[in-house]
Amino acid sequence: MKTLIQGGFVVGYDGKQHEIFKDGVVVFDGDRIEFVGKQYTEPVENTIDAKGCLVSPGFIDTHFHSGINASDYILNDSTKTDFFASNYLAHGGPTREGAHSAHLKDVDVGQRYSLIHVLKSGVTTTFDIGGAGGEPGRYVDMIDQVGIRCVAGPSYKNVSFFHDRDGRLEYDWDDDRGSRGLKSAVDFATKFNGACHGRMTAMLFPGHVDSCTPALLKDTKKAARDTGVGIQIHATINLFEFHTVMQRERCTPIELLKKIDFLDPQVSLSHCIFISGHSWLAYPYGDDLKIIADSGASVAYSPLKYLKLGIVMESFDKYRQAGINMGIGTDTFPKDILSDMRYAALASRLADKSFLSGHPRDVFNAITLGGPKMFARADLGRLQKGVKPDITIVNLRDIAFGAVRDPIRSLMETAVSRDVRTVIVDGEILVDNGKYLRLDEQELLDKVQAKGEQIWDSVPKWHWTGKNIDEVVPPSFRMK
Repeated sequence: MKTLIQGGFVVGYDGKQHEIFKDGVVVFDGDRIEFVGKQYTEPVENTIDAKGCLVSPGFIDTHFHSGINASDYILNDSTKTDFFASNYLAHGGPTREGAHSAHLKDVDVGQRYSLIHVLKSGVTTTFDIGGAGGEPGRYVDMIDQVGIRCVAGPSYKNVSFFHDRDGRLEYDWDDDRGSRGLKSAVDFATKFNGACHGRMTAMLFPGHVDSCTPALLKDTKKAARDTGVGIQIHATINLFEFHTVMQRERCTPIELLKKIDFLDPQVSLSHCIFISGHSWLAYPYGDDLKIIADSGASVAYSPLKYLKLGIVMESFDKYRQAGINMGIGTDTFPKDILSDMRYAALASRLADKSFLSGHPRDVFNAITLGGPKMFARADLGRLQKGVKPDITIVNLRDIAFGAVRDPIRSLMETAVSRDVRTVIVDGEILVDNGKYLRLDEQELLDKVQAKGEQIWDSVPKWHWTGKNIDEVVPPSFRMK
């Protein structure tokens, strides 16, 4: 069915960069865009009035965890009283014995909720890191049911972190675990790459530079080449990782990845905050930025995760100007890519101490063009003839926006997920007038609330302190 979208600010693509058509038109038929421009006179079967809206390529979330949702995120919040069990180490502080019950991942509730949540923020493609690790078949079925485009695979590593009852960090090294995890990831890629009518793309997700041995990373690189899929790895995500790798290898995490020939355009680095020269490191040697740029690797930046901890990348503009392809991910909760776009810009201005940093053009490019480059999809993240009709329509006719001259600037400075009116993936309307069409949202939210309360009640059973949720994560005010 041929559909015409008309009347809004249309973000077209001229083959090199985005351009804006005021009162523009987009026409798609099935799973391809037929026309982007000012006027279209041929007959169509369906018309979408986008007056007062931004008609944009669907946004790409380059770092997302479907296992972190409205119940789990509280356990990873920076307001926790235990520094080492906070997001500093990105885990919830379970004992070895209680680790299995620390998170109650549920494909049908928690993960489904997270995917619908990010979809409603205008994301049409998401990199779901490790989301397929539980029940791969059920997970892929869920992706198909939700309708989102997804880059996915199970995560794996050689080491797990736990706490003893005194709060000390414990390491559980197991080379075989890493090898088995890689095999499972390759099996997933072999079986499910291209599933969900082409909306599923497999990727390999080794955990972190410090949680994988160099041997496992080398094996991962070979497996990626053999299977033809990309890689994303958490890299330079905290001080702990930086100093651990420095102690083991006598080099920075980025230098280690270069030494083992891991970095190339096939690879994206999650977060990538604590590189040489960062003010928190007091380590002025080397040039990690140049290493990344020369390799062609990308960076998937998640600004909100770090702003919660009082940390900023130094800086988004500095990375971009070095020649590094940048994407933006939601990672934590809430999963609102429009807010993360704004956070990336403002954090860059703070880091650079310049209002000229974080230009709307650059952060918009990161949530559209940056992601597709990470998995070689030139038919996504842009609106032009012949590409996939993954389209997001954002309502700019709200009192919060006022007068709109530059819709991209207005988007970055003002928009939130609730301003997203329509989301189209592969030519199908999944969100219309802000409502997800494939299920009852309120029924899902009731289930999410029940799961959340189950998780919170379980905290004393697995947390190293044995304390309840209100002691581990104190509430803002006493609740009676």
